[in-house]
Amino acid sequence: MKNQIKEVNKVYKTEDLSIFNQIKGNRPPNPQHIRRLADSIKTYGILQSPIIVNENFDVIDGQHRLLAAKEAKSSVYYIIVDGYELQEVQVLNLNQKNWSKSDFMEGYANMNIDSYVKLKNFYNRNNDFNLSDCVAMCSNTSGVSTSNLSQRYKKHKGGVRVVNQKEVFEEGTWVGKDFNLAQEYANKLRMIKPYYKGYNRSSFVGTMTGLFRNKDFNFVEFLSKLKLQSQSLQDCASVAQYKLLIEDIYNYKRREKVNLRF
Repeated sequence: MKNQIKEVNKVYKTEDLSIFNQIKGNRPPNPQHIRRLADSIKTYGILQSPIIVNENFDVIDGQHRLLAAKEAKSSVYYIIVDGYELQEVQVLNLNQKNWSKSDFMEGYANMNIDSYVKLKNFYNRNNDFNLSDCVAMCSNTSGVSTSNLSQRYKKHKGGVRVVNQKEVFEEGTWVGKDFNLAQEYANKLRMIKPYYKGYNRSSFVGTMTGLFRNKDFNFVEFLSKLKLQSQSLQDCASVAQYKLLIEDIYNYKRREKVNLRF
């Protein structure tokens, strides 16, 4: 089948599902979704929506439909497009809002991109925090940008050169920074848990990771003050409110007051 000349953008039908390959780095399939599709095929027959493959028969769009067809022992319709790779898989799924941040992490980790492998290990160790907060901690920041890739350029004698490229998580360009420091952040946040059940709320995590980098903030001192006021930490609506509350706790019985908000 693969050796036969095929036209691109034409719909084909085949019963030989062994000709298709899962593209490396694609998100892990969802077994429940596969089962639902397989049950639908068994009830109503072949799925009418074609899967999309490249010239090597790597599945660009429709891996769940393909796996469901295998489970239901059905045929599939497919379309061949030239030159499509993992990036096109991600663009298709991002536009369809099917890919989550976890899917991107898994995909790039499966491709052995070091920063995503380290992030996956970090997240597995610290899954009481959500993935976005884990990304921020591993970036050693209080937040992470997932906006479109952007570059700044600077003129020089030989022409124009790139001086900065923004890291974009969904495009595989995220690098992360000090993962050991990130683990230290997570451990410190977990030490607050006995005094505040919301220790892993995103706004609180963002507040604390910002304070960890503040030279005027001593975590050991804060924890000792928190023990004296064990009910003082409450849910807040914003980082600004958390900072104000934490500043009050930190300055409890302190002769020289510290401003943690600016």
